[in-house]
Amino acid sequence: MGKSKFFASVAAGAAVGGVIALLDRGTRQEMSSWASYLIALAKDPDQLTASSRELIDRATETAQKINEDVSFIKGKVDNLKDLTPEVKDLVDETKSTFAPQGQNPAASAEQTQTPTS
Repeated sequence: MGKSKFFASVAAGAAVGGVIALLDRGTRQEMSSWASYLIALAKDPDQLTASSRELIDRATETAQKINEDVSFIKGKVDNLKDLTPEVKDLVDETKSTFAPQGQNPAASAEQTQTPTS
């Protein structure tokens, strides 16, 4: 018994809310345009099929573009992973070429940055 009162009260509240919302001119105009659109679709189901097909085609095209973008980014990330060890080796070679023999380049950089008393 309590549930039927609850749902009846919810339905009455929704109806009252709908009526109050329709007091606004903008809401009435928007609802009127939606109603006209729905009536036109009901009279011409081929239009609904065509608009649905167009929407599906656009969604498919967008999904394909996203897939291509993801593949491109994945390829760039893989190239970066392959390039990182090569860059590290190049930096190590450069350090060893320009640093004096037997001296740690990192240690000499720390000594030049640390002020002496």
